[in-house]
Amino acid sequence: MIDYNDRGRLKWAGFYLSDHTEEIDADNEQRANQNLAKEQMVTEEITEVLNAAVLKRKTVCIQKEEQDSEGYYPDDIIGEIIGHDELGIFVGDHKVHYDEVRYAEIQDLDKWSQL
Repeated sequence: MIDYNDRGRLKWAGFYLSDHTEEIDADNEQRANQNLAKEQMVTEEITEVLNAAVLKRKTVCIQKEEQDSEGYYPDDIIGEIIGHDELGIFVGDHKVHYDEVRYAEIQDLDKWSQL
């Protein structure tokens, strides 16, 4: 019979360390993806940006006025304005009500030749 020297709990330390580092990495990634508040714009500024985006057919970036339980904002809505009605605008697949807009800017996309 071959003598096997069992290391007992020592062999499990590597598994624990691996799981622990995965949890830490996931937590760090989640913290890095949290969006902070952008500058609150007044209605006239938002209207100017949205009108310019429609006239020039530019991509717009909108931060909505909503927060999660920890005070962070959802991801910005980025896209071209494809329409509007009396309640809000349609940006890509999303509808954003006028009173939900906190911040809006025209998104300048880099040309592939400038990368």
